[in-house]
Amino acid sequence: MNRSTVELLLTAQEDTMRDVRRILPAKVLKARGPAEEPDGKALDDQARRDEGRRRQIDADRLERRGRPDGTSGR
Repeated sequence: MNRSTVELLLTAQEDTMRDVRRILPAKVLKARGPAEEPDGKALDDQARRDEGRRRQIDADRLERRGRPDGTSGR
């Protein structure tokens, strides 16, 4: 076995391990079923995400309103 063959094998092994690290967590999550909050709603529920965005926008707006110069302070 020459050096280039060994390098190719190591590269293939690294690629395989990278793929396993990427795929395995997805398989585990799929086997467990959809993740849910204590209220029974799915974590990736579109309505939940939209509500979170609205709350963040409202909080930012209130923060800006409380500053005399109108900046967000960030």
